[in-house]
Amino acid sequence: MQPSREISGGGALNELIVEVWRGLRLLLSRPSLILINVLTAPLWLAFFILTLRGFGVLSLGRQILQLFLWAAYAFTLYSSWLWGFGHGLIQESSEGILESLMSITRGLLNHIIGWGIAYAIYSLLDFAALIFSFYIVFGLVLEIRHPLILALSIVLASLELLLISTIYAMLVIRLRSSWVITNIMQFLMPVLGGLIPSETNKYVTLINEHSPIAYPFVLMRESALGYLEIPIPIPYQLIISLVTVLLLFVMTALLVRLFDRRLRYEGKLGLA
Repeated sequence: MQPSREISGGGALNELIVEVWRGLRLLLSRPSLILINVLTAPLWLAFFILTLRGFGVLSLGRQILQLFLWAAYAFTLYSSWLWGFGHGLIQESSEGILESLMSITRGLLNHIIGWGIAYAIYSLLDFAALIFSFYIVFGLVLEIRHPLILALSIVLASLELLLISTIYAMLVIRLRSSWVITNIMQFLMPVLGGLIPSETNKYVTLINEHSPIAYPFVLMRESALGYLEIPIPIPYQLIISLVTVLLLFVMTALLVRLFDRRLRYEGKLGLA
């Protein structure tokens, strides 16, 4: 029995690699999207600055600009994963692609993880465009105090958003209507997810301190800027982030398994 398990594991790994490569080829086959990001990011930053100057803010310190950069990156990650990756799964469902994939793969989870890895690699281009935009508009040179922790926090944030986006897509497909869940995600997630810096006000600090899904984004800013945003040591924040990602993975795996089983045995999309 042992050889069959090895073959099965090797087959699953091969499928995952194929999904990653397929996702990268598709994403990179649209250079116009990358060009749009490079061109539009400086424009909305310039609009942001003009708005601030309208309120009498004539100059911003480098520390504040660094904070704005990481806040902007957090919102970029959130919008890319939720509206790009999550809605991509919903579109695949509506176009019948998920059903076709199930006839040639072992399950949907491999497809989701493979495309998620490809999307995470692709999202680094958004980060590069954002850094370039801040340099063009503000003359800001990126400074990172703790690069290893920053890299780990970006990985954790991307994994968290991959799993949350998948749960969002599964629920939307189940309900056949996206507006209820989309409104909840659109207004609650930026607050509960740690996208807003704790420096905004004391209420945001309390939310970031007590919301487990906020920790990867808080860690991102702390490791880049070099100071604690919430009164919790970095090692504890890392542990809580890892546990949160693991719990989200279990939830996602269960939902995808229910989705997969219903599609295979009943021929229906959804969870119930």
